[in-house]
Amino acid sequence: MEAIANGLILLILSIGHAELWVMVINRTHALPIPDARLKKLRHVLELFIVLFPIVLFLSVGLYTPGVLLGGTWSQLPFWWKPVLLVCALGFLGLLYSGFRHLFYKPPRLQIEYQSELIHMRQRLNQDLIGEGPYHYLAGLPLNEIFSVDFTRKTFQLPRLPENWDGLTILHLSDLHFSGTLKREYFVELCRIAQETKPDLIVFAGDLIDEMKCLDWLDDTLGPMQAPLGCYFILGNHDWHQESLQIRETLVETGWIDLSTKPFLLQHAGHTLQLAGTEVPWMGEHPEIKRSTIGEGTEPESDFLLLVSHTPDHFHWAVRQGYDLVLSGHTHGGQVRFPLIGPVFAPSLHGTRYASGTFARGSTVLHVSRGVSGIHPLRWLCRPEISLLTLRVSDKKKSD
Repeated sequence: MEAIANGLILLILSIGHAELWVMVINRTHALPIPDARLKKLRHVLELFIVLFPIVLFLSVGLYTPGVLLGGTWSQLPFWWKPVLLVCALGFLGLLYSGFRHLFYKPPRLQIEYQSELIHMRQRLNQDLIGEGPYHYLAGLPLNEIFSVDFTRKTFQLPRLPENWDGLTILHLSDLHFSGTLKREYFVELCRIAQETKPDLIVFAGDLIDEMKCLDWLDDTLGPMQAPLGCYFILGNHDWHQESLQIRETLVETGWIDLSTKPFLLQHAGHTLQLAGTEVPWMGEHPEIKRSTIGEGTEPESDFLLLVSHTPDHFHWAVRQGYDLVLSGHTHGGQVRFPLIGPVFAPSLHGTRYASGTFARGSTVLHVSRGVSGIHPLRWLCRPEISLLTLRVSDKKKSD
C-alpha cells in the first residue's frame, strides 16, 4: 500500500515538473522570438518533460533506497529535495489553473450570451481537409476543428453613448490560412458572419501561415462590409511571413489598418477612437489622441476600442482608459482537459486569459478562441466567431 502511495506521489511530482516547463513554453511563445528558434526550444523542453518522469521513477522510486521498494523519502540525497519541492509547487500551480477554469464566470458587464453550433462538414457536405502543414491532425477522432461556435454576447458598458445602444461588432481572429483547411471552409464562415450585418467588423490578427494562400482574401475577408467599416491588425504568424505584403493586400480589399495610428470615427454625434497594437512582434503601442483646448484640435473620444492580437496588453489598456479590448492569439488553448481546462496558451499570463470575457474596472476584454491554427486540432475547445452587442449602462438609462 505504501508503494502505491509513493508511486502516486511520484506521478504528481512528474505532472508538476511538466507544468513548470509548460509555463516556460507559454511565456516564451508570447515573446518576439523567430519561429525556427521557438520550435527548437519547444522540442528541447518537450524532451525534458518526457525524460524527467523516467529519471524520477528510476532514481527515486527504484534505485536503492527507492521509495517504491521500501525506502523512505528522508533517505534521498539532499539535492533531490529542492527539486521535488519545486515540482510540488508546479503541481499546485496546475491545480490553481484548474480551479480558476472550473469557477470562471463572465463579468457582470456581460449581460447576455448565446451560442449557435455550426457543423461545417455537414453544411458544405464535402471533405474540408487540404494538403497543408499538419493536415493529418485534422482527421483525428473527436477533433472539433470543423464545429464552430458562433457566439453572441452582449456587454453593458459604462461609457457607451446612449445613441450607440445596440451597436454590433463582429469579432474575428486567427484565420491561419495555410491550405490545411480548404478555402471553402473560410469562405462559408465569412459568408455566415456577414449575414449578421454588423455595424463594425474587427479582425484581430494571424491571417496567413502560407503566402500561397494570400489570394484567399478575394472571397473571404475581401467581400465583407459594415456601415462603420472593417478594421484589422496583424499577428505573430503574419510577422513570420511577408507581413508588409499581407498588410498591403488587406488594405487593397478595403480593410483599414489600425497598426499605424488610431482611427477616429464619427457616429451618431459621438466619436469612437479605434486603435490597434501588434506589440511585441511589430510596431509600438498607440498613443491615444486626447482633446486639448484650442481651435483645430482633435475632438474628445467618447469611447475607446483597442484591438490587440495578444490579451497580454489588457492591464496596459486598463491604465490607458480603454473601454473595450478585442484579442485572440491564444486559441482558447486549443486542447482542454476535463476539469483542468487549457494547459498551453502563448501568453505571459499563461492560461489566465485563454478565452472568454474579462473585466477590470470599466474596461472589458474579449478574447476569441479564433477560427483555426497552424495545428488543426481542437478538443473541448471549438473554434469561434463572435457578434458583440454593446448596450448602455442602467445608470445612463435612468439618467
